[in-house]
Amino acid sequence: MQGDPTRAMLEKLRHLPPDRLAEVDDFIDFLLSRTVAAARTAPRPTSDFPVISVGQWPNDLNLRREDLYGDDGR
Repeated sequence: MQGDPTRAMLEKLRHLPPDRLAEVDDFIDFLLSRTVAAARTAPRPTSDFPVISVGQWPNDLNLRREDLYGDDGR
């Protein structure tokens, strides 16, 4: 293992001037906001998806486009 990445990052931060530290702080806030937003918009597991059963489809059900909408030469 190459050591603690947090310690290495903190050591680098100690050498930055204050204006650069402010940039790093803004970037960290941006990354955190993206992480929170991604968690809010993450897809739900399919087990939570609401399912409405309408029963079995009729055996003679025809879903061909031509039969549903007609064929007007297109």
